[in-house]
Amino acid sequence: MKTKFSPSSDSNLLGSTIQAVRKNKGITQEELGRRVGLGKSSISKIEKGLTHISAEDAAILLEAMGEQLVLSASGIDESAATKEQKTRFITTGVSWFAEENKLTFAKAYQFLLLYKGIDFLESSFRYEQTLPRTVVLQDLSRICANNGGRL
Repeated sequence: MKTKFSPSSDSNLLGSTIQAVRKNKGITQEELGRRVGLGKSSISKIEKGLTHISAEDAAILLEAMGEQLVLSASGIDESAATKEQKTRFITTGVSWFAEENKLTFAKAYQFLLLYKGIDFLESSFRYEQTLPRTVVLQDLSRICANNGGRL
């Protein structure tokens, strides 16, 4: 693993995702650090977004916990209007989920990201956006539960 992490605007999201996976798997910061050759304080800084990491570095950390980083380039052929509509729908879905489960937006986003709720919203937004809020929330809860997420 590189000792110097490259800057990334997504490093805070990557760090919080790494933290959520680590906690979900019951791995300590010390143990994760041992697996990749870093100290506990370095892992802590990564998780808090104080040390910026690249997607490559995040992939190494996730692989050390038995997970895989998947980057999606979907939407290459989407129009700007469709991308904006999808982003609004996903943001709305996360907000509804946060409110329903009494979570902050950030915690709801992390949970949905970890348990495939965001992937679900992205891949099925054309259909899901036609449904009432209660159905979207039921679908999100079911997808997350099917992927190990329990609130």
